[in-house]
Amino acid sequence: MELPFDDGNFDVVWTQNSGMNIADKERLYAGFHRVLRSGGMLALGEPMAGPVQPPVFPVMWAVDAATSFLRTPKEMRNLIEGAGFLSRAWDDVTSQGGLPNAAGPTVGVQNIVMGDALPDIAQAGQRNRDEGRIVDVQGVFDRP
Repeated sequence: MELPFDDGNFDVVWTQNSGMNIADKERLYAGFHRVLRSGGMLALGEPMAGPVQPPVFPVMWAVDAATSFLRTPKEMRNLIEGAGFLSRAWDDVTSQGGLPNAAGPTVGVQNIVMGDALPDIAQAGQRNRDEGRIVDVQGVFDRP
């Protein structure tokens, strides 16, 4: 949350699957705005709260609600635009899937990090998408 960079130091800020762990999103996006140069771009891909709540846990980033800070896509877009960004693209990509082959024979990074919890996480993730509890959104914003 303490970005140790000068104002306008970057052309692009990219965040992927990280904002769901951050409660103070207003501060996060204000910091992104500060470190981007005028004409810079913010790109993001994040899970967000779906129309049905609460999510089913465990999820990839949290075992329970204590460390999960999802907001709806509308709230997130308003928050980001409120930080001074202009929307270029905003797409719900939930239908493109979740964990790839979570129960398959190939060992991937999810298997290594999540270990024996991965089948429960994959099952909860599928249920969250099927029931509209969590949606996946990608967005691109410009910093004027």
